[in-house]
Amino acid sequence: MFFKNLKIISLVLTNIIFTYSVSLASNNDDCRNSSYYVKNIKVDLTKKSIVEARKLAEDKAKLFGLKKLVNKLTLRNKKIKFKNLEVLQLVDYLKINSEANSNTRYVANFDICFNRKLIIEYFHKNKIQYAETYRKPISILPVFKGPRGVIIWDEKDPWYLKWKTEIKSSEGLVKFSLAKGNLKLSRRIRSNLINVSNKDLISKLINLEKSEELLVVIAEPVLKNDGKTFLSTYAKIYNKNGILENTLYRNKTPLKTTASIYNIDQTLLNQEVLNIKNSIEKNWKKDNLINSSIINEVELIIPISSYKSTTLEAPFLFNDKIIKVKSTDGFLDEGVIEIEKEVIFYKKKNSKNFEHLKRGLLKSNSKIEYNVNTILIQKDITLWPFVLNTLKSLPFVKEVKVISISTLKGMVVVRFIGNKKTFFQAAKEKKMIFKDFNSQQYILNSKF
Repeated sequence: MFFKNLKIISLVLTNIIFTYSVSLASNNDDCRNSSYYVKNIKVDLTKKSIVEARKLAEDKAKLFGLKKLVNKLTLRNKKIKFKNLEVLQLVDYLKINSEANSNTRYVANFDICFNRKLIIEYFHKNKIQYAETYRKPISILPVFKGPRGVIIWDEKDPWYLKWKTEIKSSEGLVKFSLAKGNLKLSRRIRSNLINVSNKDLISKLINLEKSEELLVVIAEPVLKNDGKTFLSTYAKIYNKNGILENTLYRNKTPLKTTASIYNIDQTLLNQEVLNIKNSIEKNWKKDNLINSSIINEVELIIPISSYKSTTLEAPFLFNDKIIKVKSTDGFLDEGVIEIEKEVIFYKKKNSKNFEHLKRGLLKSNSKIEYNVNTILIQKDITLWPFVLNTLKSLPFVKEVKVISISTLKGMVVVRFIGNKKTFFQAAKEKKMIFKDFNSQQYILNSKF
């Protein structure tokens, strides 16, 4: 496996053009990452025969599923009219979760996998901007500040229950999870909630939830001195260090009577849950929209690191099949080493030797003899195939081309649809963070 990875790099430097042409064709990953996967489509149809009822139910499920998918991936408010034949061609497969039938009635629940290539082509054809990059999960902490005190983690609290229900059924590009806490931490948070900016508590809760951020969503009925009442709702997001990053949502809704602060309308609470959730999802899509009319290109630098060294115990000659060294401790079982300016691949090692050698890789210099005590350095190229494949898998990438490589770094050009902000955000979600190297190039963070 390692040798296959090595061949990818060696081919480039022997003047063989290495290009990944990314066709946006459907593959097994289309619905594993769930961008094009729609769940829980319920249908119930009665017709003259069960065959007719089932066929129409499947067609209806596909149409409803496509509407849900478009709503999930786009910002369009205007209704899109779909032709039945067009819808049928956009579906890869239906998964039946449950079904029941009589002679004339068919009831079922489906999950639907849409063909990514055809959906994107449809968006391009109709000039629809779309997003398909998922956001890292956000932990939600619902807090209700009522006249009778602060309520948190209470299964009977309507505000908490509304969030629990909505999160369970959510299928957008922003993934939410309900912060559960633990007994000790919950008690501390309850007693300190008036000072919700307590960095230590927020940070501990985020770490406990194994999340990156915490969204504290607060509903607070307010009675003003003039007798007017309103429901104040707001959402504050905190980073992993417990620091407030931003207030993502804020709203005030007038209440009908003074007594309303003791008995908040459930419909109002439900609407505010939807408003907060939809606001976050809408902003995420705005920041990650893919504009098919824009073709962009970036030049990326992928470092090749050195992490282990040793020295020759005996001279190494041009026809030797073994490299004798002081120690191979800490070196990979098979891998790449650099001696002066020559790059060598070895397929086997023991405590004192590197064996099964392939010399002069990457068009590197080769000497007739290397003397005792010459330094050998382990080069780590294992990152390369992973980075290239990850770049290739990004949703809007058209081409990934390696243009040069040395023992220190490689240069990659990526062509993609949309703007650079969207590209780098998608890369970040894959844990690849690029920093400006100069006005034209970007370098992969060495901590990746």
